[in-house]
Formats: sequence, structure tokens, C-alpha cells
Amino acid sequence: MHLIPCGVDPSYMKKMLSDEQLWRAVFTYTCEIAGALVSVHLMAKLKCGDTGSLSVALIDKIHILSQKLCSLPAFNELSSQYTERGYSEGKELHSLILSDLYYHLQGELEGRKIDHRPFKELSQYLLESNLLHTYSRQYDGDVVAHAKDVHLFDSIRLRADLGLDIWDLSEWKTSKAVAETMLLRLQDVNSMVLLASSKLSALKALIAILSVHGKDSIEKNSTVDGKIPEQLILSSIDHTCQCLHATIELLAPVPHASEDILDFLAAQAELLLHLIVSLYKRLSLPASVHILKTSGYGLKVLSGSRPGVAGGRTTIRVLLVLLLLSVDLIRLNSGSDEGTRMESVEVVAEASIASLGLLPILCNCIEPADNCTLSLTTIDLILKSFSTPATWFPIVHKHLQLQHFVQMLQDPNSYASVPVILKFLLTLAQSREGAEMLLNAGFFASLRVLFDGVRDDIPLSVIQRERSLSNSSEKIEKPQCIWGLGLAVVTAMIHSLRGSSSGTGVVDHVMAYFFLEKSDVIYYYLNAPDFPSDDHDKKRAHAPKTPTSLNALKETEHTLFLICVLAKQRNSWLKVMKEKNSQLRERSIHLLAFISRGIQHLGESPNRITPMLCHPILKEEFEWYKKPPFIKSRNGWFALSAFGCGLNPKFSALSTQSTALVIKNQATGNSEPAPQTYFSDTMAIQMYRIAFLLLKFLCLQGEDAAKRAEEVGFVDLAHFPELPMPDILHGLQDQGIVIVTELCEANKLRQVPTEILGVCILLLQITVMALYLEFCVSQICGIRPVLGRVEDFSKELKKFLRATTGHAFLKDSVKTIKRIISFLYPELVETEGLL
Repeated sequence: MHLIPCGVDPSYMKKMLSDEQLWRAVFTYTCEIAGALVSVHLMAKLKCGDTGSLSVALIDKIHILSQKLCSLPAFNELSSQYTERGYSEGKELHSLILSDLYYHLQGELEGRKIDHRPFKELSQYLLESNLLHTYSRQYDGDVVAHAKDVHLFDSIRLRADLGLDIWDLSEWKTSKAVAETMLLRLQDVNSMVLLASSKLSALKALIAILSVHGKDSIEKNSTVDGKIPEQLILSSIDHTCQCLHATIELLAPVPHASEDILDFLAAQAELLLHLIVSLYKRLSLPASVHILKTSGYGLKVLSGSRPGVAGGRTTIRVLLVLLLLSVDLIRLNSGSDEGTRMESVEVVAEASIASLGLLPILCNCIEPADNCTLSLTTIDLILKSFSTPATWFPIVHKHLQLQHFVQMLQDPNSYASVPVILKFLLTLAQSREGAEMLLNAGFFASLRVLFDGVRDDIPLSVIQRERSLSNSSEKIEKPQCIWGLGLAVVTAMIHSLRGSSSGTGVVDHVMAYFFLEKSDVIYYYLNAPDFPSDDHDKKRAHAPKTPTSLNALKETEHTLFLICVLAKQRNSWLKVMKEKNSQLRERSIHLLAFISRGIQHLGESPNRITPMLCHPILKEEFEWYKKPPFIKSRNGWFALSAFGCGLNPKFSALSTQSTALVIKNQATGNSEPAPQTYFSDTMAIQMYRIAFLLLKFLCLQGEDAAKRAEEVGFVDLAHFPELPMPDILHGLQDQGIVIVTELCEANKLRQVPTEILGVCILLLQITVMALYLEFCVSQICGIRPVLGRVEDFSKELKKFLRATTGHAFLKDSVKTIKRIISFLYPELVETEGLL
């Protein structure tokens, strides 16, 4: 069955949006003019003592309005002018001014503008006094679904207060036409209100249908036959953008648009949002740019003119979501093969120009607080996607209240926004100008308050709640880690400020704070899990393990990244880290040993122990768990991670369609699947990224020791840094060689996917550094490889060299490995001729 939303038909949409709103605005204005005209006429009648058939309540209202009108400066100015010019010889000035005001208003009703300033001010006061709005009532019919929100003019009560039915029997007969004209205008406005309300109901009903249909499609995994035709959605998106733009154009010249018109605009924007989400990543570049321009135009019109109106705030929020989605879509599609390369470049350039023009508007959309996250995320995406710092920095520097965001890091009530703020500050910190801007805004002081404000007994993370994807109705914790993000900003600032006058001071401050005041947190993220060393140690083998998470591993990576950057600052490092250096190296070696031992289980029987538990936690991670592995290696941590990256028991009902290894449960002897998934591959890569940074840090320590030895002319073994034992380095070398060999052989006859290419380069970098450190240890400490090591390594190396032949992207890495091996294992050159 096809769900074809007739309400999205282009011709329907175009008629639905603009003309009625324009006519409604006209009718409302002329109705207000007619009401002012009748008010002035009644003031003149009452001034003469003629109350006619008016009700007491209406007489009081007119008397009060007349008194306020006569006390206005414009009225007094007219009285002075009339007296000076001798009009009516100083008598009946009040009645004369009211008479002239009446005819000015009558001319306005007929299309002639009032040019005389005092009369224009009196006219404006009468329009703003809204006497007619005292006769509004809540709609109690059943024509529209949300009638409780609809207010109409109560023309029946107004007619009764005027006593209009008996005007024909008095001297008021000649004035009846004026009152009848006003009542007709009221009826016109009521009709337009009901028409607009019914259309708003229809639009909201369509949105509800699309929302329900979308959820139903996801839950039932609908086939194409059950979905709305894609071409219809594409056409609807285009026309909805056009209609939304036309509606915004109507609002642009109006300083105070009514809230119900803004509600209609919000519904249009929400409809567009639902249509976009239904096609999301399948939208073309031109369509995405069209959405960006439309939503940006809406923000420009709404953000500056009517921020206090509730309907305006709602619409701005939806427009911010539309803008964020469109920027993300353009970023995703800019590298695709859609159309010609030149067309893609032109469209992205158009998007870049449009998005830069929106930066000042977005910088002003940080209030209220619920818009702050959306605005900042969109700004961050624009800065990273479309332009260079030289282009965007002057705009951001001029319009962004950076101090406001930096101060938010200190506010406990803003913890939910902290990850978004830090991600934006990270983008800013990656340029020298941005880093200096952060430094001047007091970023380090706010970061200290942020980190010091977190309890000592929990990791530095913001905990939010997210509903799980399983059938369970329970909620799970969603950690938004701020420690790693904070460290990433600091690392970027150090990198950007290197060579500047403030760079050294920043480095000294960072080292002192993190390694003297926050050393416990640094060591917390360098702790290695407890990897059982003996299968016969049953007590230890069956001891419950504390699960880690992908986020925690990323926190470790950020911690090590900062350590590596700081370790390069040799003078500052030696000055601050005298008493901490040894302990830091020991922690690093212990963690490296844990990762290294991933090789020892290769080829063993299934009777084994899970090395580490890392369950999926976030929604994205559950999706990764359901996807097949993308590296598809059966060695090293790619094999081991499958044993520990299963679902938490309470999510075990979640099905998976993935390849699996078979292991045997030690307690029962039963075979159970250990699925390799996208998630387990991601966890394995994260382990190797950590290994890379650990080796980088230890290599820096080794290089410093070598430099000191050169400076003094001898190796001071008493002060030589701790370095990994050869067996630790052998494990890393073997993992790198074996996995790269496997992946190259599997992709021998086809182009190597980008993800696998990156993994191969990473693993060979690890191998190179492990060989370098082994050479350093062998030269300084005189430790030689254990018996049989050279022969085993030689066999794997032969396979590696054969497998990598023809893969040009590995040429430089293989050359480097050959060169180091020629120093470390010269016998391989002499006896095997491998190199």
C-alpha cells in the first residue's frame, strides 16, 4: 500500500500558504481601522451628550478611551494649533479635532494614508488600544480540531452593546452604515481565522501521519511497497521549501506578526523536517542547499524581530534543526560522485557563501538556552566543513560571545551543553587566532572549575539518559565524556600556540595542573584491565570483570595524546616531571603489555578467557553491533574483541546478523557464538590507537635519553628511562605483521577499502616503533631475543613481504621496517637475504 499524502501536493501547498495570510493581514488591519472610526464617531456623539441606545458598559469604555486620547501630546499639540489659527474661535476644539480625526480615518479605510503627524499618532494610538479585542471570544464550535486555541470577534455582543437594531428609529440612523461596515469587517476576519485554523489542523494532521508512518516503517522494516514514493517526497520537499520561503517573505515587512501565523510557519517547517528525515542521506546537494537557504532566510527574519513571541521561538528552533541537517547533508554529499565534479564544487561553493552569511545570525541565536546547543553545533559544523580560519575567524571574533560559552563551563546547570561547547572550542583552538581568543577568554580557569567540580569517585563525564534500542523499557546511561574533550582542546591550543610568546607559559601551566593536581585522573585513564596470566588460576579467571566502554578508551587516547604533545617540550617536561616521569612510564608499559598480549591466543583452542568486557552503550554503538565487521581480520584484537564486545545481558534479546567465531564456555563446555561486528572492530582499532600513542611516548623518552647520552658522552644506566621488555614489543610486532599480511592477502585482487588502508598504516607504524624500541633496549641493555625468536619472525616476515608486494600505499612503511630490521636482526640480511 502506498501512503500518498495528498496534502503535500504542490498546487495544494501553494494555495495553502501565502494568499490567505496576506488577505487575513489586510482584513485584520482594515477591521482595526473600521473599529477606530466607529470609536471616534461614538466619542463625538457622547461629547454632545447623546448616548443613543449604547449599553452602559460600552459608554464607559468609550469615555475612558476618549479621556486617554485627549491627554496625548499629539492631541494637545492639535489644540494649540487650532487655537493659534482661530478655528471655531476657540470653541468646540475637542469636537472639531475628533471630526477631523474621523475623516482622516475614513480616508485611511479607503486607502489614503494619513500624512499629518499628530493625526497619525492619534490614529496609531487608537489602533493599538484594541477596543475591538475586548469583544473577542474563544471559539466553541467543532469545525477545527484545535478550536480551544482559536479566538474570534464576538460580533453579536458588540451589536447588542451598540443597540444597532434600533438606530433606524433615532437620529443615529445616518451613522448606521459606519457601524455595519465595521461588523462586516469583523465577520471577514472571523472567516479568515477559521480558514487558517482549519488549514493548520490539516497541516498538523499530515505531520502526524508522516510521523506515525515513519515510525511504523522502522519498526516493521517496511519494504519499498509500503513506503511513500521517493519522487513524491523529493517533489514535496522542493515545493514546501518554496512555500515556506513565500510565507517568510510575508512576515519580513511585518514587525508584529500574530502568533497563530507563526504557528502556521512552525508547522510548515516541521513538515519540511519530517520530509527531510524520511530521505535524509539520499537528498541531493542542490536540494540540501535549497533547504539551507530557506531555513537561513527564516532565521534571519525571525531571530531579530520577534524573539519574545512563543510561536517565534518554536519556529526558530525548528529552523535551527533544519539548518543543522542541511549543513550536515552538504558535508556528507560533498565528496560523493553525484553529478560532475565541477557541479559539485559549484554547489558546495554556493553553500559555503550562504553558510558564512548565516554565522552572525547563528551567533545571536544562543538564547534561549535550548537554542544554544543547536546554534553552536551548526556553527561548529560550518567552520569545519566549508571554510578556512582566515575566512570565518573575523566573523566569529566580531559576533560570537565567546566569554558566555567559556563561563558556561563553570555552571553546573549547563553540564548537558558542555560536550557541545567543548567540541566547538576544539574547532576554535585548531587555529592560532582561535587559541589566543580562548586564552584571553579565560578558558583554562573555566576548565579548572569544570574538572574540579566533578566528584572524585566518578569518571569525568556528563551522564544523560537514553532509551535503549532493545525491547526493554529501561533507560541506560549515556556518558558524554568531558575529560577527553577538555584535553583535546588543551592539546590543540598547545599545538596552535607553539612558537608564540604565550606558548611556553601555556605548556608549563598545563603540565603543572594535569600532572601535579590531576595526576590521579591521568593514572586512572592509564590503568590496564586485569588480563589473566594463567588459565589454571581459576579464581582469577572467573573473577568478575569491570566492563569498560568505547568512550572510556577514547578518554585514554585523549590523555595519551596530551602526554605525547607535552613530552615533546623537553625543557618544561624535565622541569615539571622529575618525580612523576618514572611512574608515568611504568603505567604506560603496563598498559602496553596488556595490549601486546592480544597475540598470545592466536591459533589456540576455543577454551579461553574473555580478556576485556566492552558492551555497546550508546544508540550508535547498538547500531554498530548489528552491522557486520568492516575489517574482517581474525587475528590480534580483531579476534579478541569479539569475545568481550557482546551485549550486556539485559540487552541479549537484540538480534545480530554478523559473522561469528565459536568459543567454548569454560564453565559448561557448551559452544557459544562470539560475533565479530562493526562494534568489535571499532573497539579493536581503538586499542591499537592507544598502543600507537603509548609507543610514541616511550619512543620520545628513548630519544631524550639518547640525546642526553650524546651530550654527556656516556649512557647513564642509573637514570635511563624504563622501556618495555622485548617480549612485550614482540607481541605488538607480531600483531602488526600478521594482521597486515592477512588484510593484504584478502584484498590482493581489489582496491583496498579506505578503512582497511588506515588500519594497515596504523599497525605498521606500531610495528616500526616496537622494532625501534627493541633495538634501543638491545643496544643499551644488551638483551638479545630469546631462542627461536629470529626464526619465527623470519617466517612471518617472508609472508608479510610477499603479501605487501603490489600495495603502493605501504611502500614507504615497508621500506622503513626493512631498514630497522637490518639493524636489529642483521643475520636476516646475511643468511636469508630477505631485505
